[in-house]
Amino acid sequence: MITTKYEIRTDRIVGNRRLVLLSDLHNVPYGKVLKLTKAAEPDIILVAGDLVDRHRKTYRRVLPFLRECVAIAPTFFSYGNHEVKFPAISAKEFRSTGVTLLDNSWAYWNDLCIAGLTPYTLGDWLPDFERQTAFRILLTHEPEYYFEGPVLQDHDIDLILAGHVHGGQIRLPGNIGLFAPEQGLFAKYVHGQYGNMIIGAGLCNSARPLIPRINNPTEVVVVDLIGGKSN
Repeated sequence: MITTKYEIRTDRIVGNRRLVLLSDLHNVPYGKVLKLTKAAEPDIILVAGDLVDRHRKTYRRVLPFLRECVAIAPTFFSYGNHEVKFPAISAKEFRSTGVTLLDNSWAYWNDLCIAGLTPYTLGDWLPDFERQTAFRILLTHEPEYYFEGPVLQDHDIDLILAGHVHGGQIRLPGNIGLFAPEQGLFAKYVHGQYGNMIIGAGLCNSARPLIPRINNPTEVVVVDLIGGKSN
């Protein structure tokens, strides 16, 4: 497991903010994830879905994991496709951990406006979100929404954070993934920064354990927002 850092400069905030992006835990042990997250000293933690594992029907680590995230920093959570297809944990239970649940909704933290787009929805609320005056961050578990319906790159959003594709499982030269859900073989959008979207490689080997990860370590993502305004 590695920590990958990005830096984004903006004049929409005063001072600096450090974000940590986590996704695709799929109910695996999380001790190293928390160690790297704590070491990053984040101002906030953003969790972009797929904490449960719908294939194995497992979820017992999810709520303890979120509680430990909240103990490190304010934590915002949005659903992944596994939570939608295997709704074993209720919204009330998620909120009981202290996280802010973003289910096609947004919330403010200081001068950041953070939203979560739930998979398989149309995002009719997005125009209202993009009119917010703060620095706007959108968690969208599936990066494909950046390119196809709703086409997020056509919206006025400052930063989009995604997961879902597990780095393409086997990463080929040119940052091409051997396979990614929805994108299929030789997927182009599997890891790193594409315009104003960052895709994390996820925190587990795979929801299907027989598929290996090669040239593709699991990852904690750190994003430093560097403010351009002065008091």
